Amino acid sequence: MSDAGEWAGARPRLGPALRKRCPRCGHKAIWDRWGELTERCPGCRLVFLREHGYWVGGLIINLAVAEAVLMALLLGTVATTWPDVPWTALLVAAIAAMIAVPLWFYPRTKTVWLWLDLRLHPYQGRGPSDDASHDGAD
Repeated sequence: MSDAGEWAGARPRLGPALRKRCPRCGHKAIWDRWGELTERCPGCRLVFLREHGYWVGGLIINLAVAEAVLMALLLGTVATTWPDVPWTALLVAAIAAMIAVPLWFYPRTKTVWLWLDLRLHPYQGRGPSDDASHDGAD
């Protein structure tokens, strides 16, 4: 599917988005470098560069995932080791998780945010190659 008109009504998929691929067509060559998307998907021509502030939603997803992992780590450790909680080890693990999880998940938050945006605002076939409400301007 290379013609943008063929994507009208197509449902974005979460699986490819979680694997850092285009949520609309699944194309994987969408990254210029770590955390920086190309201007458009080479497969379906979906515009990735959106208006100023567009990626705030992705940052919120990243924060929410990091906090959920932290809470699961804290509550799981305390619940399974109570009353002799290894506080020092828990602190070290929590710090490591709060560094590793956001770094690992950051690129995925961009494609997951695109997936969510496409789910909430489906492509209707307006414009030459992408949704008319997103013009690619910063």
